[in-house]
Parts: sequence; C-alpha cells; structure tokens
Amino acid sequence: MNSNKKNRWGFFAMLLALLGIGGCGELNEDDPNFRMEVMYGVPTVHYSIKGKVTDENGKAVDGIQVRVQRQASGDNRIWYDDITAPISSGADGKWSVEPRDMPTSTLKIIFTDTDGDANGGEFATDSIQVPVNIVKDPKNKDPWYDGDAKVEVPTVKLKKK
Repeated sequence: MNSNKKNRWGFFAMLLALLGIGGCGELNEDDPNFRMEVMYGVPTVHYSIKGKVTDENGKAVDGIQVRVQRQASGDNRIWYDDITAPISSGADGKWSVEPRDMPTSTLKIIFTDTDGDANGGEFATDSIQVPVNIVKDPKNKDPWYDGDAKVEVPTVKLKKK
C-alpha cells in the first residue's frame, strides 16, 4: 500500500472521529423537553401467580411439579418459555411463584406428577392457559418496569393414569 492511500484512510478516520465528537452537544437537564434514555434490554413485569392442584375428587395433591411459561411470538410463530424454575405443590395442593420476566398476554401452566404413587396415585400430565392482565403503577418511574400481573389460576383437577 502506498503512502497516499494510508494518508487517505487516516484522513477519513480523523474526520469520522471529529464528526462524532462534534455531534455531541451540551445537555440541558433544566429544559422541560429534555429526555435521555439509553437502555438495552426489555422491560419486565412482576408476576404474582398462584393456584391449587387436586385429584378428580377435589383432594389436594402434594408434590406435583408446576412449570410456568410465558407465551412468546416472532417470525410468524408462537412458543413458550419457562419464566421460573419448576416448583412443587404443597400438602394443601397450593403453589405460588413471583417471578420477574418479559411481558406476555398468556401464561401456560404445566402440571407433572414426578413422584409416581407417592402422592396418592400416578397422575397424568395436564396444562392450562390463562390470560394475563398487566397493570402499571403510574408512581413507579423505573424505566424497566412494565407493570404488575396478579394471576389466579383456576384449580386444576388431575386425572389418574
């Protein structure tokens, strides 16, 4: 490469650097129209999700694995992602979880018997989809906060295998 080409590239590099620096102005935070947010990522929702698992007779079932997934979409397809690690129902059949995750309009809850006969029988896997209503608190100014969602999942009655 001859020295003329080297100088041309150096000139363009310096010009770009000057334009970048010259493009920065003074920030006037007292201006009522001032707004500067530089963020990467996605706003999140605080979910409060709870429900109960019973057998077909209404008796609480202990130890059922509960997976909570959010509906996601893109590229002309829909899929589900776990928004928390699996949890288990308690002796009263109740379960709850409070994750923070990306906003969604639908949750899919999957119920799986992972301990066989230990919880009173071997139950078939079941799932339910529930709508999500996100409510934003106007007092919360956190730019990553998209709202709160309290989801009461209807009691799921598992069938024995």
